[in-house]
Amino acid sequence: MPSLPDECLAIPKGSTILVTGVNGFIGSHVANELLQYGYHVRGTVRDVSKSAWTKHLFDKQYGENKFTLFPVVDLTLPDAFTEAVKGVFAVVHVASPLSWGSDAIDMVANAVAGAMNTLKAANAHPSVKRFVLTSSSVAASFPCPEQEGRVVMKDSWNDEAVKMSQDLSSPAQWYATYAASKTQAEKAVWEFYHKDQTCRPDLVVNTVLPSTNFGKSLDPVNQGHQSTSSFLLSLWNGTDLERLMSIPPQYFVDVQDTARLHVAATILPGVQDERIFAWAEPWNFNALLAILRHQNPGKTFIDDFQSAQDMSDVAKPRARSVQLLTVLGKSGFTSLADSIRGNTEDLV
Repeated sequence: MPSLPDECLAIPKGSTILVTGVNGFIGSHVANELLQYGYHVRGTVRDVSKSAWTKHLFDKQYGENKFTLFPVVDLTLPDAFTEAVKGVFAVVHVASPLSWGSDAIDMVANAVAGAMNTLKAANAHPSVKRFVLTSSSVAASFPCPEQEGRVVMKDSWNDEAVKMSQDLSSPAQWYATYAASKTQAEKAVWEFYHKDQTCRPDLVVNTVLPSTNFGKSLDPVNQGHQSTSSFLLSLWNGTDLERLMSIPPQYFVDVQDTARLHVAATILPGVQDERIFAWAEPWNFNALLAILRHQNPGKTFIDDFQSAQDMSDVAKPRARSVQLLTVLGKSGFTSLADSIRGNTEDLV
């Protein structure tokens, strides 16, 4: 990790940065990367007692008083983050509703409310200089398996998902609903930033659009395999195959690279008003199984069941992400094989 001089940073080292959903797969890694760079982190969670493992983990690694937990029980309440943002210099909003089986209208509305409540709270406090939203690759486009890939650009939006979620005669599946929630939440953030006259002119907003996240859990015992890292746990155990078969091939990114791109969006002066695409390389379940078999020759895995591949063209936005990773000391994205090794190292 390079030592970036203070004059090269938009947020001075030692400042406190708020990270919402800090107990999650991405949120915990964002906090970890910021702590490594010398920042203090205030992390919001719904239940402080259930997330105490994060406090123990970061206190042990970085010393006491560098990381604190802050309860935000319901991020959809208008004043949910009023107290949490006091005294912080940047806000990274990672938390988002993900419940399987959620009603489409509720899921989209809750995602928008959470994003806007966090942004407006940040905007109301002059100490906050940066706001970063964790969006998703599906806010730009659905995957394009085995067909001429659509070109994904910085201004691409998944209007298809929004339309599907609004068609009450044909309820959207969870995946489309999730995509719509991410699309609508990110659009609402940019609408406020670019057009609302109450938005402070000195506030910088960036968004990060990660694809499928694989990689290691910071605390496999207490955190487990959260979110999309559970795909590899299911392949390892040969369980939950019906769910896996419903997931289309798409791009992946290692969760540490996702976290580093959040850091870039938060602290680098030259990163302003940007959508940062965290898309490393395509994957499908056959590719994951091939890597798992190669890395674990003594273990038997289920048969292949998915050969299609996402054909989306993401070359231009991906190049910007590689550039930002280079500034932060990496030559590029972590490979799929290395990410899978990290994801499963606690299972071997």
